[in-house]
Amino acid sequence: MRNSKSPPPVAADGAPMKVVRRSNAKALKGDKSLSFQLISPTTVGSRRFMITVVDVRPGGSTPVHEHRTVESMYYILGRGEVTSGREKKVLGKDTAVYFPTGSSHGIRNVGRSRLRYLSCHAPPYEIEELYKSWQAHEALVTTGG
Repeated sequence: MRNSKSPPPVAADGAPMKVVRRSNAKALKGDKSLSFQLISPTTVGSRRFMITVVDVRPGGSTPVHEHRTVESMYYILGRGEVTSGREKKVLGKDTAVYFPTGSSHGIRNVGRSRLRYLSCHAPPYEIEELYKSWQAHEALVTTGG
């Protein structure tokens, strides 16, 4: 029995892990791309970070945008040209990149095959709002997250 003045536990003892398969994750469509929401407040109740897997077909891209969150990406397959501010770099698999809060960035698949990367944000943000804004505008996009 807990003392009423002690803080509640972070997680109940024996709480089950939560498994999300990409095939069951909600996918958002972009420019020749799909973004699968794996770990998020909606899928597992995550309040501190969010993980998506992004697949981009050759020639596809993520428009230049910025977040009020930090973002890291880890490249699993293919090659992508990453733009951040005035800097451009081509990155390949087994490479990570970090974007601080408020930095503009975009990704373009420059390879002949699919580009796949993990995108991690802390804290989570409304990713659907980002995709809706891309449909409405083609300039720099700032998201709520």
